[in-house]
Amino acid sequence: MQPYAETASPELNPPELNPPELNPPELNLPVLKWNALGVSTTAAAGRAGEPVTFVLSTDEVDRHGDVVCADGWRLDAYRENPVLLWAHDYRHPAIGRAVAVWSEPRRLLAKMEFAPSAFAQEVAALYAAGFQWGVSVGFRPIRCEERRDPRTGACLGLRYLEQELLEVSAVPVPANRSALRREPAAPGAPALDALLGMLRAAQS
Repeated sequence: MQPYAETASPELNPPELNPPELNPPELNLPVLKWNALGVSTTAAAGRAGEPVTFVLSTDEVDRHGDVVCADGWRLDAYRENPVLLWAHDYRHPAIGRAVAVWSEPRRLLAKMEFAPSAFAQEVAALYAAGFQWGVSVGFRPIRCEERRDPRTGACLGLRYLEQELLEVSAVPVPANRSALRREPAAPGAPALDALLGMLRAAQS
């Protein structure tokens, strides 16, 4: 089994990866970004019953050599059906939903609420206890181009310029290194941030 899986269909997991193509015929099919390897992490604060904030995607080069442009996300369809799945498995019920999804410079974020089912609560407990951190996006490419080495001309991967978010999945290891649960803010952090902002404004 390949350590990384990027498939154009949720029902297929090809045994080997094909080299990226510019505007391939499967462009209208979902792209799934995840890694099938397990991971061990340290403990984190939080309770399984609370919504959890995640960085879903950034515009850095991912483990597949691809870049998903943060300003290219189209979110209208996802906001109407804001599902959280397990490992891009379209055959089983959702394990949660996004109660909010928004963009920040160079990244996409969401606040996730887990379903009351036994398996969903098990996954929520893994995040709350720090045993799992990652998430992954499934999306429909709209526009993309090849990334090439400026010196050799070798194809390095794809750059997705515009894409429609279809779903978010809980995964052990994401393709994007930064697609992780965001640490809860420490007590008093918002007030401290506000104070620091006032001090900076006074100095300017």
